[in-house]
Amino acid sequence: MEETEKKEAVRKIYAAAVYLRLSKEDGDVCDDSRKGESNSITNQKRLIHDFLKGREDIHIYKEYVDDGYTGSDFRRPSFREMIKDMEAGKVNLIIVKDLSRFGREYIEAGRYLQKIFPAAGARLIAVTDHYDSLTAGRTEKNIVLPVKNFVNDAYCADLSVKIKSHLESKRENGEYTGSYVSYGFRKDSGNPNKLIADPVAGENIKLIFRWKLDGMSNGRIAEKLNALGIPAPADYKRSLGIRYRSGFQKNLFSGWSPAAVGRILSNPLCKGLVVQGKRERVNHKIKKTAVRPEAERSCYRQDDLALIGEKQFDAMQRLLKKDTRTNPGREAAYLFSGLLFCPDCGRQLIRRKTVYKGKQTYFYICKTYNVEKSCTRHSIKEQELLPLVRETVKAQVQMMADGNEIVRAAEDAMERMQAFSPADTLLPELEKELTENAALLSGLSADRTEGILSEEEYEEMKVFYSDRCEKLKGQIRTRKEWMAKAGEAVREAGQRLECFKDTGSWLADPGADIRRSFICSLIDRIWIYEGKRVEFSFLYKDRTAEAYALCGMLGKMQKEPSSA
Repeated sequence: MEETEKKEAVRKIYAAAVYLRLSKEDGDVCDDSRKGESNSITNQKRLIHDFLKGREDIHIYKEYVDDGYTGSDFRRPSFREMIKDMEAGKVNLIIVKDLSRFGREYIEAGRYLQKIFPAAGARLIAVTDHYDSLTAGRTEKNIVLPVKNFVNDAYCADLSVKIKSHLESKRENGEYTGSYVSYGFRKDSGNPNKLIADPVAGENIKLIFRWKLDGMSNGRIAEKLNALGIPAPADYKRSLGIRYRSGFQKNLFSGWSPAAVGRILSNPLCKGLVVQGKRERVNHKIKKTAVRPEAERSCYRQDDLALIGEKQFDAMQRLLKKDTRTNPGREAAYLFSGLLFCPDCGRQLIRRKTVYKGKQTYFYICKTYNVEKSCTRHSIKEQELLPLVRETVKAQVQMMADGNEIVRAAEDAMERMQAFSPADTLLPELEKELTENAALLSGLSADRTEGILSEEEYEEMKVFYSDRCEKLKGQIRTRKEWMAKAGEAVREAGQRLECFKDTGSWLADPGADIRRSFICSLIDRIWIYEGKRVEFSFLYKDRTAEAYALCGMLGKMQKEPSSA
């Protein structure tokens, strides 16, 4: 009776869904608009059509293609469409090249093959696996099929581990592995694993930082960028021919927003620090990602990417954490917004206005006292604070020495470093001498055996050459450390030049107003005590000593003798 039912079923006419899939990890994925489909998809299609030749009981209803979709996830557009057509009764046979094309997730694949398809009366054929759910026996369905699905799942898990390891290795070697790059940067056309600064977008980033230091809010900066007709990051990428899709964009054409400005201001790429591996997949079966701890992220410095000096960028991050809201009707924040603090409660001072006989007076007062009365006033008038700030900053800058003198010292150090670094003649000499002494040390034993050296001479020369090798190793190690420190000092000196030039021009003009950008570049906090006593916390201290220490370090490296 059962055999008769099978024969009748074979004669049944089936409406077949031909399902074809290829993941990016499998190889030749179609990512070129001029190319209709991947070669592997074409081969799958050809194999299935060859299998169906002469099968009059099967006619193809439709071909469903997922080109570039992983088998560990069943949320694929064409697969979903095929399942809907099956549920609607349009297809009752699904044909795949093999079970791995259907899916590689063990549990979900088993649910479809053993529950959903039988309940819907759908038949499944995997051509190269020689599996047909219509004719398969109990052993094949309950043992062989689950084992094949398990192997496919294990392959996917193993491939995921290998890909993660490969990407991690590339990151450790200073290679960029991301699909897209932040605004202001792009991939090198000759090397997609290397980043370069975008000259056009880079100038816009510098403009954004300058406006922010001048006190503009993120919203006002976004409005100004839109008014100037500067394309938003997503639109700019697409104008370059990049097939970019952003999760932040909601409309067809994007515009600058306060959030976009905030992302740029806090992006460490702007100071030349490349941070990768911020998030990772929970596992290979789901697309959900989790934030990785900072200690596990890959970081490396690429100085040619730095659009903003490191000190300036770090100062900006501190400024972003402060309360620098802009009052309605004003384009920028007030001069001291986010800079004045109460030394007793640690909270910021707020700006207030009084009017007496038509005269307006602005003053700052402790926020805790103003709201809760649980602290003292710590009050000071703005007109009293301005000359204090100017004179104190002037005294601090003069203590560091004249701005132009520091510029010359830093520039001189940079020129000497640039002339020195490419042709370091002393280090190769030290390494050569170390190699020669090590060779002599290793040959002493043979000389003693051959009778060239006595036991007493052997011990004496062994001690001598051992000590010499250790001294040379110390000199080489110290020299390399000096070179690294000098290189870092030169890099920081280069970042500070513009700030010092601004300092010099400001000091040269006694009547010049203090700019907010200048204050934010030099001062971290201003503490207001009772009795109008003011204390300053500067971002940069004693730069003159740093500049001359750098010059002395370079001079020592160039003149140091090679022998002890």
